[in-house]
Amino acid sequence: MPTPRPATEATIWYADDLGAEFLRARFGDFAYDLHTHDTACFALITGGAIRIRMKGGEFVAREGDLYAIDADEPHAGWPVDDAGWSQRTIYVDLDGLHRRLFQKERPAAALRGPVIRDAQLAQTFLAVHASYEQSASKLLRDEHYLAFSRRLFERHISQSDVESETGRETRAVERARDFLDARLDRRVSLAEIASASGLPPFRIYRAFERETGMTPHGYQRQARIRAALDLIRRGLPLAEVANVAGFADQAHFTRSFRARMGVTPGAYREARLAAA
Repeated sequence: MPTPRPATEATIWYADDLGAEFLRARFGDFAYDLHTHDTACFALITGGAIRIRMKGGEFVAREGDLYAIDADEPHAGWPVDDAGWSQRTIYVDLDGLHRRLFQKERPAAALRGPVIRDAQLAQTFLAVHASYEQSASKLLRDEHYLAFSRRLFERHISQSDVESETGRETRAVERARDFLDARLDRRVSLAEIASASGLPPFRIYRAFERETGMTPHGYQRQARIRAALDLIRRGLPLAEVANVAGFADQAHFTRSFRARMGVTPGAYREARLAAA
């Protein structure tokens, strides 16, 4: 008789002084749908293994690996085997982290990920995570996140002053994204998106997927989650959040949210309230 997969358990909390969200989770009967984050995501795999799909292909992150992606990078993940995996995650704005560390704006840069194998960086990451989970003194927390940030920026972020060229298709995709963001509670057609972007339907579809790593429909689903996150942070009731963010009903909202965040809207709301 096959051994059942372990149940999923996840805890999330918010650290106001760092402006970051923390997650500690054990994932068994769970898989992340394709999604993005509005901040960088750092996930230390503390047990098992996860298969991750990104625009560049698929790869496996195992215990001790630090999975690192910048904001707006689409990705999905599922267990490699029936044992599942566990992780500790920090969602943090890299620009804000850079300002804290260097007291100046962050230049154009890219994370050298998505899998970072650096034992010292992993150790400092774990120290940051544990110090916030255990409510350590602010001085100790500061020391840990400064140690982590310094090694991250010195070893694993490529600095570049070269700005990417913005062509017609890039501007069209920006217009398409703005159009979708303003209509989260509506069902829109590809023809409407194309009209707003200024490109024919097939061309905007292809350009949109190339620029964002998601189809327009996938982007709209993710945009609804982002809107829901913002509304929850502002203290709106969950039923109102579901309606304003464009979900069909509360059950649809809960399923979609958990599939992308790993926790329910209620658990996320409690974490934000606890930090207030």
